[in-house]
Amino acid sequence: MSNVWLESDGQIARITLTRQVKANALNSATTAALREAVVASAEASPRVVVLSGEGVFCGGADIREMEDLDAVDAERFIRGLHRAFLAIREHPAPVVAEVRGAALGAGLELLVSCDLSVAADDAIFGMPEPHVGLPSVIEAALLPHAVGLVRARELLFLGDPIDAAEATRMGLVGEVVPAADLEAAVNAKVERLLRLSPEALLLQKRLIGRWLNLPLDQAVEAGVSAFRAAYGTDAPRREMEKFWRRRDQDKTP
Repeated sequence: MSNVWLESDGQIARITLTRQVKANALNSATTAALREAVVASAEASPRVVVLSGEGVFCGGADIREMEDLDAVDAERFIRGLHRAFLAIREHPAPVVAEVRGAALGAGLELLVSCDLSVAADDAIFGMPEPHVGLPSVIEAALLPHAVGLVRARELLFLGDPIDAAEATRMGLVGEVVPAADLEAAVNAKVERLLRLSPEALLLQKRLIGRWLNLPLDQAVEAGVSAFRAAYGTDAPRREMEKFWRRRDQDKTP
């Protein structure tokens, strides 16, 4: 796949943007390859997906391509980006973003499309679209949910970059670690996910996706349905038995 690498060991799928010479900017070809990799990884049913970029997470959409678009091509381009990001959000497994370098514009939308994230402490984040005459669109709609309306407006109107410490305070990133420790921190988070019930994680991811689109009363009902669905599997009994065994072992002198 052009500019995107997919590898899997059965439990963990790793998707890597490899257009390093262009800061992993998302042109149409790379965006299509990203979506293909996400869909292919879903078909392989991994427990966890790690999404990263060589050198840089993602510097945004490709300005070289965008500057020559007309209105029709612009819609085609942006819908292609949305399809790639939506595939990540609809992937049945948790997707962990490993962020080094930068997550800017479409790169930040790529980040917030993931379920969990770990960033290097020297990474930068932002929505620079105002500086190139564009509004921030598609998955930028997730930002008010992620950071609140006031902070989202600051990001979207001003387009100023922020550092990793500010990004984690705002809620854009779940964890920030020294750059040298990034891979180890991501692996530790993956290992934690692998210890949890895959059935529960699948239901939780689907439920969070529904919560974004439902009023509160319907979101609660969706949760009731998910709770009932959990008991249609053996996961609750299996995991509760593990819980009691661990507690008994902890009590043993």
